[in-house]
Amino acid sequence: MNLKLSAIFLGLTLVVACQSTSKTPDWYLEPIVTNAAELVAVGQGTSLDKAKQKAMSALNQQLWTEVKSSGQSRNIANDINGKEHYQQLNDFSVNTKTSAVILNGVTFSKAQQAGDTFYVEAKVAKDNVKAQLMADVKNYNGLAQFELDTLAQTDPLVWWLRNVDVSDLESNMASRLSMLSALSSTEKTPNNLIPKLKAKVAEVHSSIKVVIAANPQDRWMKKSITAYLTKYKIQVVDSAKSHFSHQLILDTDWRKSHISDMYISTVQVNLVLKDSHNLVVASNEIIANANSVTSFERANEGASRHFSAKLKEQNFWKALGL
Repeated sequence: MNLKLSAIFLGLTLVVACQSTSKTPDWYLEPIVTNAAELVAVGQGTSLDKAKQKAMSALNQQLWTEVKSSGQSRNIANDINGKEHYQQLNDFSVNTKTSAVILNGVTFSKAQQAGDTFYVEAKVAKDNVKAQLMADVKNYNGLAQFELDTLAQTDPLVWWLRNVDVSDLESNMASRLSMLSALSSTEKTPNNLIPKLKAKVAEVHSSIKVVIAANPQDRWMKKSITAYLTKYKIQVVDSAKSHFSHQLILDTDWRKSHISDMYISTVQVNLVLKDSHNLVVASNEIIANANSVTSFERANEGASRHFSAKLKEQNFWKALGL
């Protein structure tokens, strides 16, 4: 009996919650404007979920301003999850091209159906949004400060690789600060440590200088490694003339065999990366081989090309053991 009463009550609640008429509601035609305490928006769609998506999209457009990262404008695209039920307090995740923002405490204060069209009104307290944005800013600053603090105890190349791309962190911070500015134009802008981290990443990168120790027979493999380092704008220097921060040693073992008319070359390469104090930072082993019907020289060149292909296949830094 209780289950039946509950079902009847739920049915009545839904009918009352989303009224059906043939007229577009006045509150949609003349919506309540956003005020000092709340963000308010309306939306319409062919279903209740779609109407809520439109309302949430309109709600977020009031928050988002054009975010500029690395001198380029980023257009923020809203992709709202609108599967929650009407008049229910929820947390909505707003996915954008550069970040994800959590809007806490969004409510759908009104809903009405007119013919085949649904209309809704969405509200969220500005204080709730500010609190979430401030929490995000604090978190991003914490991540940046952690990396800055650990630099002294971390190998520079390892640290640089971990922080080489701060674009996501940078755009996430920029979007939060942009929205905070829109909500609190008179309040002081929170501290932003991302530029400091970005500057330190550039400074560390410029200090990395690698010398490659290889035998003359390994010149093709040395050339391949040099090309990769140059691609990442890492300086390759001559140890006899310049200071270096790292030494990459190619410890090779060449094996040759002649079967019938085939010249076969196999090379076992132990890649050892050391810092300026001669401490091992990373190491890895790569085995490459090739054959030729002409000579061992051609087979050796083929094995060197196979080595280069394996660098690409394994991802260069992983191939070095990093």
